[in-house]
Amino acid sequence: MRGKNPTISRWLPGLGLTAVLLLPPLPQTALAQSDGVLEEIVVTAQRREENLQDVPISVTTLSGAQFQNLFDAGEDIRALATRVPSLYAESSNGRLAPRFYLRGLGNTDFDLAASQSVSIIMDEVVQENVILKSFPLFDIERVEVLRGPQGTLFGRNTPAGIVKFDTRKPTDETEGRIDASYGSHDSMVVDAAIGGPLGDNLSARASFLYMNREDWISNGFTEQDDVMGGFEDIAYRFQLLWDITDDFSALANVHGRTMDGTASILRRRQQPAGGGQSRRLPEARMEPDGRDDHYVHHGARAGREQESR
Repeated sequence: MRGKNPTISRWLPGLGLTAVLLLPPLPQTALAQSDGVLEEIVVTAQRREENLQDVPISVTTLSGAQFQNLFDAGEDIRALATRVPSLYAESSNGRLAPRFYLRGLGNTDFDLAASQSVSIIMDEVVQENVILKSFPLFDIERVEVLRGPQGTLFGRNTPAGIVKFDTRKPTDETEGRIDASYGSHDSMVVDAAIGGPLGDNLSARASFLYMNREDWISNGFTEQDDVMGGFEDIAYRFQLLWDITDDFSALANVHGRTMDGTASILRRRQQPAGGGQSRRLPEARMEPDGRDDHYVHHGARAGREQESR
């Protein structure tokens, strides 16, 4: 595998096809050796490159290639919790304003001004506002999850931990890539990037992400078909790197996002009541009834449950 481009096979449910994508060569630290010797894993958990085994912090690291498949189906940043132990993410506002928990510690307050126990760091900058925490992940080089209390090394102390993202920076070599996927409910994801030198000491990189899904959830209570679950998410990033000297450089980063979508469905499990029994939550919700794109509306009224299709 060393020196060759790895491939990833992806199943496209909407078309019933399997697409084989050719990825750029993985860095040497991410390649497995045939002789069984473990490669060195380099992290920046203390704002400098170190061997993971030398860092006195509980760290989980993912390379860009390892978690890229998570977002090919249009998932948001909460999908990262499926790959990192002790990390959990939820949201009361769909794809916006996620809340993160590490080792069970976090803040359940859904107010947009609420302070959270887990900080999101993007290119060494703290994303304190919860809207910024939901910025789509694309063209990422490395993800590091630092568990436990953190000081002000990254600009803000946190009692639970830090989720740190490092994007791919401009280089002195011209390169570009584009990934596209299509699935059911007209789901489409296009992830592209291009970069290269602009002069002797100046280089740039532009990244773009487009995600779209049509409404696919029907409301059986109002007898409306395909009225919820759709979205259109567009994000971009432009970076300009100036290598002033061998020991000093300046990086300018401009990024933006536009998101439009309908309501998302919050599914809740039954909660145990006294005596080991279970009861349904006294609020309306949508649940699948086993058939595609058809949901049953449950609403508690005076202790009786009503169903309509």
